[in-house]
Amino acid sequence: MEVYKRETQEVIKRFLARRLGFPECIAALDAALAGLVPRLTGEELPELRAVILGNNEIVVKGMARATGRGLPVGHHEFPFRLGLGA
Repeated sequence: MEVYKRETQEVIKRFLARRLGFPECIAALDAALAGLVPRLTGEELPELRAVILGNNEIVVKGMARATGRGLPVGHHEFPFRLGLGA
């Protein structure tokens, strides 16, 4: 889990510094998750969920800043649409 956190932090840092575009950022976050899943334990699921939701919030806010627009309508509903709850 710690390796996943470090990898995703680095990806997000590069995205916020505009060294990665949005599609590349999402692909890198997905790749990091794919690397974690085979080693994931049931006890780590709540922590993983929190990390994913936190990463999502940072990326959404970064996109809003990068485009000069506010946050997208319904951005706070995203986890619910995925069935992840609050």
